[in-house]
Amino acid sequence: MSFRQFPATGSDGNAYIILEFSDGQPGPDGTPSLRYELADGQRLQRRDDRFANDDRTLVLTAD
Repeated sequence: MSFRQFPATGSDGNAYIILEFSDGQPGPDGTPSLRYELADGQRLQRRDDRFANDDRTLVLTAD
């Protein structure tokens, strides 16, 4: 498993670091399987350059 981190800005105006985890295995569509989280363990869903927590109370934009 590998990971990288990158900055993002939240809908609340605060700065965040998003962690991207890759298990190195391709997903069903042949692209790498990726998972996104915040440092506190909240899972994020990605859509283009935006990320949101499960209840969408926090939306992040990658910087």
